[in-house]
Amino acid sequence: MVYKTDNRWRQFWTVSFRGVSRTVLLFCLLLPAVCIHAQIFQTSNPGTGSVAVAGNWQFHTGDDLSWASPASDDSGWEQLSGDETWGAQTHPGYTGFAWYRKRIEVTGLAGKLAILVPPVDDAYEIYWNGKKIGSYGSLPPHAVWWSNGHSAVYSLGAIPSNGVLALRVWKAPLASVDPSTLGGLNASPLLGNPSVLAVLAVAPRYLQEHRQLPQILIAAVVLVAGLLTLLLFLRDRKQWLYLWLAIYLLADGLNGLNNLDAMYYGMHFTASQLFAQFVDACQDISLWLLLLTLFGFSRDRRWRRWTAVLAALYLAAVVIDTTILFMWRNVGLGMQWTDAITTAIYQMIPLYIFFIVGFGLARRKQMELWPVAVTAFLYGLWNFVFETVKQGVRFTHWTLYSTLAAWGLHLRGYTFSALFLLDTLLFLVLLFTVARQQYLERRRQAQVEMEIKSAQEVQQVLVPEDVPAIPGFSIASIYKPATELGGDFYQVIPLEAGGALVVVGDVSGKGLKAAMVVSLIVGTLRTLADYTQEPAEILRGLNRRLIGRTQGGFATCVAMRIEPDGSAAIATAGHFSPLRDGKELPLEGALPLGITPDATYDQIVFRMEESETLTFYTDGIVEARNGQGELFGFDRVRDMSRAGSSAVQVAEEASAFGQDDDITVLTLTRLAASEPARAATVKLTTQIATG
Repeated sequence: MVYKTDNRWRQFWTVSFRGVSRTVLLFCLLLPAVCIHAQIFQTSNPGTGSVAVAGNWQFHTGDDLSWASPASDDSGWEQLSGDETWGAQTHPGYTGFAWYRKRIEVTGLAGKLAILVPPVDDAYEIYWNGKKIGSYGSLPPHAVWWSNGHSAVYSLGAIPSNGVLALRVWKAPLASVDPSTLGGLNASPLLGNPSVLAVLAVAPRYLQEHRQLPQILIAAVVLVAGLLTLLLFLRDRKQWLYLWLAIYLLADGLNGLNNLDAMYYGMHFTASQLFAQFVDACQDISLWLLLLTLFGFSRDRRWRRWTAVLAALYLAAVVIDTTILFMWRNVGLGMQWTDAITTAIYQMIPLYIFFIVGFGLARRKQMELWPVAVTAFLYGLWNFVFETVKQGVRFTHWTLYSTLAAWGLHLRGYTFSALFLLDTLLFLVLLFTVARQQYLERRRQAQVEMEIKSAQEVQQVLVPEDVPAIPGFSIASIYKPATELGGDFYQVIPLEAGGALVVVGDVSGKGLKAAMVVSLIVGTLRTLADYTQEPAEILRGLNRRLIGRTQGGFATCVAMRIEPDGSAAIATAGHFSPLRDGKELPLEGALPLGITPDATYDQIVFRMEESETLTFYTDGIVEARNGQGELFGFDRVRDMSRAGSSAVQVAEEASAFGQDDDITVLTLTRLAASEPARAATVKLTTQIATG
């Protein structure tokens, strides 16, 4: 009984032991397969197609070049999906080195095999069976990474092929606008024929460029408009409005291209950031100057000062912020705070546009400026909100940026963002406003030119080119206004008994105002000459007529009566004494005309001998200034008069020296008794000195 019982237990134990042994043996055999299964990707030859390397990858943070070897043990590594970044899975905000590994087995007929690696954050090296077969960007210590990643194709050799694919990835430090979900693979790589993968690698770029084709065309139009506007400024460099508009349009066009994904292909991250920030700064500052000019603030010193201060602060913040890009190896708390402060500065300063628009509308309530004011306000507001909500997004976790970025117009496969629409609208409104302003300005300028032309015609009548011959005398003169209308004047009035009344003067100021005073003086002079030929009395009459009519200005004048026998009387009202063969006549000084009604003027009498010459001139001669700031001066005038230089020679030499003011020279020479009377000649020129 016992035997039988023991036999049954022995039989049961034998059977049980064999079953358990087989179970344990089977588990031990299957265990390596289970461990290896997560690493192995098996596929047959994809032929002319491609296959995604799906599934999990072995993942490990840190850096060790031995991990590229197929023999390296990665069984204890973390497993991550290749379809999402490591920041979106288990390592949010992680930057630095990390490795991906995957065992690949491709079976089938012989052929070439390649792998397409989609965009990776940010740079990587790729290894196949421990051998480096390519890289994307450069890894530290001399890191270079791209602003907009693109796919790359690497050859794996021939099929069939088995081995370990390893990616050594480096993620750059996060910027203030970067979310915490970045880093590493964004999508699964593809295996396939090299030619097929090469086409697949560039297809997303072509598709993106096609979708953004309207934006590219608009940006090109804006750039061309900016170049044309710059040419207009170079043609007329007094029109600063053209310069500010040209800079804005050029920056806006470049910024339009800068916002396109296609712009970033092949552009290093640092270069793209430098480009973007300085183009933004040029666009913002030129828009300020453009609006300041349109609203009339450019003539206000306070607005110019504040604009210069804010522009300098803006550019300084941009320079410091971009400098930090070159110091990424030393990223620390101090640099992060510096980046935050500079970013806040150049994010807040563009709000200056709201002050310009607000004060501009309050100061100039003109309906034609409302469109540009409203559009600029909306554009500035959208930019501020759009750029602000994405700052520090990895800490705030705001989703408003994505919502705002999705707003826009969707038309036939094309998407026009709200920012693009506002920018295009501002471009059109600015062109219309500036064109209208310039049209009105041109019309006003045409009216002014017509008035100036009429005034020139009057002035030419007042300064005749021919005067009657004065027996016994030779008269020559030249008149060169510094602008279209001058403030100098002279008159040679023949007397009934022979001889002449000679008057030379200079009205303070230039332009139309001075020309109108000249007209008043000449008209009064002609009237007074009918009643008296005494120089002092004529000056007193002119002074009384000018009181209260010069609007704060005055006029200098010298008057002389010359008799046929050379006897002369002369008086001055604050004007230079004429030169008698290089020597000044001893005239007493007196107040200019138009200052006080009580002014008195004395005259002296003298006699001109035969062949003597009197030279009358205005202050435009002695005040001519060359490039070194040297004045033409009295000594040169005296020397030329002493040497017998003609009126034309004196005026031309002073003008070539550097004319700043109206120039008038008149010479009167007494002829010898044997010489016949010569007709007086007057040379009138409106050439403007450029020296």
